[in-house]
Amino acid sequence: MPRLMTPRRWRLMAIASLALNFALIGVIVGAAFTGRGGDRPDHWRGAPLIAALPEAARAELRQDRHGERSERRARFGALIDAVRAHPFEPAAPAALLREQRGIAAGRADRAEAGLIAALSGMGPAGRAAYADRLQDQMYRRGPRRHD
Repeated sequence: MPRLMTPRRWRLMAIASLALNFALIGVIVGAAFTGRGGDRPDHWRGAPLIAALPEAARAELRQDRHGERSERRARFGALIDAVRAHPFEPAAPAALLREQRGIAAGRADRAEAGLIAALSGMGPAGRAAYADRLQDQMYRRGPRRHD
């Protein structure tokens, strides 16, 4: 005769199933609201300013970032090696982090210059359209606020 599940086991299974369902719903809703259903190759951390640009301007800015991924991975590899080193030498990861901060500042400067150049090349209607797209990006495509 098959052994029946006790009411306690049924209750535990129901709670576990409910928790998994809520977790799955949370992941789906979170991805929908943050727009992170999948990373785009051209997704940048300062995304709203860049994403609101026309495609041609974004393509020009992407050219500047070509090859950064492999360089970034190499720098992180060096940082990981420095952290794992025995004996630990604090100056090594500190120097790598300072270098990374300088690289990031340079990248930000180039992105800002590219953004200003793209905006300078637009007429009033193009800049107004950019401002509308930027506003939509900032408010996650919600209603525009004209305060």
